[in-house]
Amino acid sequence: MRSGFGVSRAMSSSFVRNMTTEILVVDDDRATRQWLCSVLDAEGYVCHAARNAQEAEDFLRRQEVQLALVDIYLGDANGVEFLRRIKAIRPDCDCVMMTAHASVETMAQSVKDGAVEYLGKPLRIEDLLELVRRLENRRQSRSSGSAVSEAAEPEGFAGTAIVGRSPRMLEVYRSIARVAPTDATVLIVGASGSGKERVARAIHAHSRRAAKMMTAINCGALAESVLESELFGHEKGAFTGAESARRGVFENSNGGTIFLDEISETTPGFQVKLLRVLQERQVRRLGSNADIPVDVRILAATNADLGERIRARQFREDLYYRLSVVTIHLPSLEERREDIPLLVRHFLARFNERNSRQVTVNEEAASLLTRMSWPGNVRELENLIERAAILSTTGEVTAEDVERASGAGVLSSVKVEVMATTLKGAERQQIVRALRDAAGNRSLAARNLGIERKTLYKKARRLGIDLDAPEK
Repeated sequence: MRSGFGVSRAMSSSFVRNMTTEILVVDDDRATRQWLCSVLDAEGYVCHAARNAQEAEDFLRRQEVQLALVDIYLGDANGVEFLRRIKAIRPDCDCVMMTAHASVETMAQSVKDGAVEYLGKPLRIEDLLELVRRLENRRQSRSSGSAVSEAAEPEGFAGTAIVGRSPRMLEVYRSIARVAPTDATVLIVGASGSGKERVARAIHAHSRRAAKMMTAINCGALAESVLESELFGHEKGAFTGAESARRGVFENSNGGTIFLDEISETTPGFQVKLLRVLQERQVRRLGSNADIPVDVRILAATNADLGERIRARQFREDLYYRLSVVTIHLPSLEERREDIPLLVRHFLARFNERNSRQVTVNEEAASLLTRMSWPGNVRELENLIERAAILSTTGEVTAEDVERASGAGVLSSVKVEVMATTLKGAERQQIVRALRDAAGNRSLAARNLGIERKTLYKKARRLGIDLDAPEK
């Protein structure tokens, strides 16, 4: 360990120790240990370092620390498993896990086993110091008698197919890990194809309800009467064709989770009935006056702006607040381009496993995929990778394979970028011109463009056009 288990620090007076947060850094990388301790020492903290789990455990049995920064991969040891030993030896020690290979599973398991936070590598100094100060303030509040409630622990964990290590995805993982053990209703917001259902399944898989079923319903694909019958059930004779009574999804999912996708596409009439179920925790079958108690967790998702829908009186504000106890914003693929190479490898590995092949991707193809536009997000990328793998004749996906699979012809990555930029610029100019010709009248400009007014608003936001002061 650094400074012989921090002996020079350990010889400090008890007065100094009582006034200063002592931190243990556990990482098998020497440069990381030295860098972290230098940063923390410079901020006035007492920092010790261990290069492996056994060294850290020996130190913790001799000396108390308030905070441990633990790498998840400690050579032959598993940092998440070591976390349990830390909490057994020093239950009051705050533990923060660090990793360059973030995943929902490791984050959720870390939270389950007592970690207070999870940091992605490379670490940012400002993020690290802000976290240390926040934990220090929390300890002070706790010691002064402030109540701190701990979330209940999930009982089991299952694998998910969410892939990404970008800062935006790390935030998503963090949100999943925090909300999964609770019964809070969650609203997942993101563009079509960005993976909202995968997030919902991760929340369910890492919850106390994991042993029960999760049922996914696409609200936008069903008429209101069909949706009500599907969710709430019906009695015999409730409507033409109802020849027998039928339990709905709420009853069948008792104890589990219901995922309502495209919740923004439901009608106000259905929203009233859903709101009642959320409030009363009871469901009433169509054609019945009897209320049936249900215990389900609701996860909902939308790719629409619910604030805009509320203003247009297309979505109930009270239902929105019921659904959005916690909101998880899922980034589009273009907002996390650094994850594209990782996703490509993931999709190829899955393709290879299903088809008993060994297809790889070369650097030029990976670079092209990273630069391309992905309006269909992760779903579009997955579809293209599978086509490219099928079209590949060499066992290696090349830029030409990508171009054939995308139907883009002989396009270089530069041409793809230029095309996207040019089209976006042309669309922007067209809208600005329409607004100018209509003297700022948005309804008239929308009619002249042949689009709805709400579509004009969406395009203006996406293209950075100020509708209150359009360019001349």
